Amino acid sequence: MDDNTKPKANIHRKLGISPYFVIVMTTFIDMIGFGMIIPILPFHPETVGAGALALGLLIGSFSLMQFIFSPLLGRLSDKVGRRPVILLSIFFSAISFIVFALANSFPLLLLSRITAGMATESAVAQAYITDMTSEKERAAGLGKVGAAHGAGFIIGPALGGFLSIYGFLTLGIVAAVLTGVNFLFAFFFLPESNTKANSSMQTSANSDDGYWRRLASALTKPLIGTVFVILFVITFAFSAIPVIVPLLGIAFFGFAELEMSYFFMYIGVVQIVLQGLLIGRLTKRWGEENLMVFGSLLMALGMLFMPLFPSIAVFVVSITLISSGIGTLNTVLPSFISKRTPADEQGGMLGVAQSVGSIARIPGPLVGGIVAEFAGLNVAFILSAALVMIAFVLGFKLFRAHRFRGQSTEAGSCPSHRGMG
Repeated sequence: MDDNTKPKANIHRKLGISPYFVIVMTTFIDMIGFGMIIPILPFHPETVGAGALALGLLIGSFSLMQFIFSPLLGRLSDKVGRRPVILLSIFFSAISFIVFALANSFPLLLLSRITAGMATESAVAQAYITDMTSEKERAAGLGKVGAAHGAGFIIGPALGGFLSIYGFLTLGIVAAVLTGVNFLFAFFFLPESNTKANSSMQTSANSDDGYWRRLASALTKPLIGTVFVILFVITFAFSAIPVIVPLLGIAFFGFAELEMSYFFMYIGVVQIVLQGLLIGRLTKRWGEENLMVFGSLLMALGMLFMPLFPSIAVFVVSITLISSGIGTLNTVLPSFISKRTPADEQGGMLGVAQSVGSIARIPGPLVGGIVAEFAGLNVAFILSAALVMIAFVLGFKLFRAHRFRGQSTEAGSCPSHRGMG
């Protein structure tokens, strides 16, 4: 461990604070700040004045910056250490909230979202866990980080909705102060985990050449290539939801910031219950291929019904269908990919899958905003549903192809097709 990090490490050892706890809490608090802002963006005066396209630009710009800077920060953490990069990210998160609090024009509001997207430390937090865990412990450690993300996204909208009644300045300042406390917590109690330069993270999934090679290889495989297309289409369609659903809630029911924050909390709760409690049993009973088809159908039905009936009951049911569908797909798609990839390629292939999702989240909000602005909200929902139905058809064909291949394997007495894609 570097001499500069020894005092901090000594502090955390004397107080009995585990590095796992520190990184999980850091991720949790960071996600609370993110969740505080997202539900109220549609209600910001500068967003309202600029229209639906502007809302899509705000959300899409965050995803674009996250896609660009996540691998850059990951590689930087290989060279200078995880701790300084995490601290740098938290610092710029605080700056983004201050800019948000002071934003009195759309360019400033956009700058706040760009800065927030640049300050993304989730990949570095995952790398921190991989540094500190053995292969057997790794899944559990990464699961704790994922749980921290989910819990933060439930608490964040609740806190943001409550504070929004005191104005956007107050909301932004509280988010900045919370992030500042997070910075101090990490500064004093987070030891360095990466004691070697040029660790495995730099030489694996973050290589640009390696990424494009793996993507091209995945797309040429009959089963996995189709799954990557489904992943892109589903993520593209769902990424428009934070744009068009709040606008529909305002148009139909006159929702304000507090009411909309409740629905974002509800989305988080549905996904945590589904992914944490139900998906394992459902997968064992129905299989991943069936759940791909079923999850797509749930999403499409929710997107179709939501704009047709100005009813709170229909709105809640539609939100439930969409959340359940995306929660199912976000679990079974990576599982399907991993089970059909050789063990020594799984990390790289799943990293490519995450990047495909990140790419889809960039144009999705923009397209949703453009369609809502110029063609109407109904058309935006119908377009998203149509895209999901494409994924439904692809998933159905995938199910039939996989079942046929399984029958052929049994008939030919082949031991396994695992890893052949």
